[in-house]
Amino acid sequence: MAMAGDRLRASWLATTAALEAVRQEWEQLWVTCPQATPFQSPRWLLPWWKHIGRGTLATIAVRDSGSGDLIGLVPLYIFSAGAACRRQLLPIGAATTDVLEPLFRPGREHEALACVLAALGARDGDWDVLDWPQVPGASALVNMPLPAGWQREVVAGEPSPALALALAATGAGRLPVPAAMAQNVRTARARLARAGAWTIERADADSTPRLLDDLARLHEQRWALRGGTGVLNGPGVFAAHREAAPRLHAAGLLRLYALRLDGTAIAALYCLADPAPARERRWYYYLGGFDPRHACLSPGTVLIAHAIEEAVREGARAFDFLRGGETYKYHWGAVDQPMYTVRLTHARAMHSA
Repeated sequence: MAMAGDRLRASWLATTAALEAVRQEWEQLWVTCPQATPFQSPRWLLPWWKHIGRGTLATIAVRDSGSGDLIGLVPLYIFSAGAACRRQLLPIGAATTDVLEPLFRPGREHEALACVLAALGARDGDWDVLDWPQVPGASALVNMPLPAGWQREVVAGEPSPALALALAATGAGRLPVPAAMAQNVRTARARLARAGAWTIERADADSTPRLLDDLARLHEQRWALRGGTGVLNGPGVFAAHREAAPRLHAAGLLRLYALRLDGTAIAALYCLADPAPARERRWYYYLGGFDPRHACLSPGTVLIAHAIEEAVREGARAFDFLRGGETYKYHWGAVDQPMYTVRLTHARAMHSA
């Protein structure tokens, strides 16, 4: 354990069982953080660790010394890679998660992070560098003054283009996208109608596994044309989504859709949504796929348009296309949001590396 004055205490969670044991408190902390995304929820990160995580768990829980309440959770693990076997501290969810940030109770971010750094410094012989990708610019990881002995490097990461929805309510059923894109949507819908009877199915508790299978199949078919396999074929990746998706649905965070033409799924879209109390509620476009044989019908365009309309209907303020500057995102009117990679090193850890 490590102390930050007399106010906070940090403890290490080094086993999956220990991480599971704080699930309920973790969930409660996540709900209290107005800027938290579904990607910081235990419903997303616990399945990731169980099925994808490799290395040594090194999560830090920060508690109020008086009440014992959970004030912060920093989900980390140690991974050794490369010829030099550098021991990286990485956030749980790295590589397949587009927004990564520690959870701290609002108003106590700086003291909680100071407590975390004290705990890390006390065990600097166990790790060499902390690499934290996909961090928003407002994060305490980027802005907080560091204690003596620490060094920080902040570099630009991949941008996260997002479409603002705040003005969408000015017209019922109106897509808040550029005119050319709105015309493309109308054309695609008319083309689908001429091709057959089409519907959009939203996953419920019973259909989530089936629609997830549709997504995996369609995503792989799309990537096969490029000579690849997509992002669901890595070790444990689909198993993690298989476990996470029902949990996310139960919390009202999952938005999983299939577009069906004459009853057959020809496109699928996997989105997540912030919980309703979020201050600036967002939807997140995580993954999509479509049958290349129906590419001329633009089924992906139709599904994205439907998701944006649903986000508007629910009162979301933004539709986030997440990591990557692919051209199609800007056709929808998305604007880059800067993201960063933060690298923290401790003087003694550097000396021992």
